[in-house]
Amino acid sequence: GGLFAIWRGLILAWDLDFRDIWCETDCHETFILLKNDTTAANNDVTELTTRIHALIKRSWRVELSLIQQTANHVADALAKYAVLQSVDQVEWLIPNDDVKELLKHDYLD
Repeated sequence: GGLFAIWRGLILAWDLDFRDIWCETDCHETFILLKNDTTAANNDVTELTTRIHALIKRSWRVELSLIQQTANHVADALAKYAVLQSVDQVEWLIPNDDVKELLKHDYLD
């Protein structure tokens, strides 16, 4: 996910009292910005990365990892679904058949 998605996810995780978080992104630029605590020339990106770094430095464990886009079909499908539905978050308690197939595909890759 992008910076905004990671920021929203971290806020939600903190509010839900999760204290061991694993963030995955398939965006190399996002990963570098967050992992290396660097800033970008774009002020909106700089402000958002500063906010994310402040969240990461709270008393919890946040792991960041870069994954291949082809290895995360489920996340990609859920993100596209959220955009099409104009919602911030997609959550299913039980995955539908399409998601189950994508999970199987990700597991075998």
